Amino acid sequence: MFGTVQPTQFDFTFSLLGIPVRVSAWFWLAGVILGYSALENGVQFLLSWLLVLFVSILIHELGHALVARYFGYSPRILLYHFGGLAMFEPYFGFTKGKSIAISFAGPLAGFLFYGLVRVFEATAMPGLLRSLSEANAYLLFDVVFQLKYINLFWGLINLLPVLPLDGGQICREVCSSFSPRHGIGIALKIAIVFAGAAAVFFFSQGRTYSAMLFAMLCASNVSMLQEGRGRY
Repeated sequence: MFGTVQPTQFDFTFSLLGIPVRVSAWFWLAGVILGYSALENGVQFLLSWLLVLFVSILIHELGHALVARYFGYSPRILLYHFGGLAMFEPYFGFTKGKSIAISFAGPLAGFLFYGLVRVFEATAMPGLLRSLSEANAYLLFDVVFQLKYINLFWGLINLLPVLPLDGGQICREVCSSFSPRHGIGIALKIAIVFAGAAAVFFFSQGRTYSAMLFAMLCASNVSMLQEGRGRY
């Protein structure tokens, strides 16, 4: 049901707004690896990081899923490894415009959630902080910071025209509209340039994980371009 990520007895499944959701056990493991440094401040910071990651990625995928359902498709959500997937079968009336709308809906949902967090930060948070201990206030500050960071920064990064990111999906549809025969090849070339540039930038900033991620995406797009030579 959820593609190539095989279910395990440790997976968590539920329904949200009528949309089936499965959270792979590997999602939590990857989250621990990604946020392991939070343990320096205490186990509660690692647990709060996992909660922030879960909520933020779920909201992102829910944005995709809700727009897909609006167009008449039956979506389902999978959270796995370092991210998530909103899946559906576009069995009728699927257009490039719908594809672009569904792709953009994920980052948009994150941006809207970022706005809600900023409203909370400006209105309710000051009063709440006065009622908390210093340790809990510090934890709240960290949670709010992580929510803002993931939903804004990760959302913007996800809109870079790099496949298979949402921005890459949008770029592919736009390029294919202008050049049905060569559009995918053009999109892959654009992805290679942006992924390479992002890898160099993040490396120069000392952000090794992000640099490695975009280096791998760059290599993946190069491989897809080479495999598709003669077709686009």
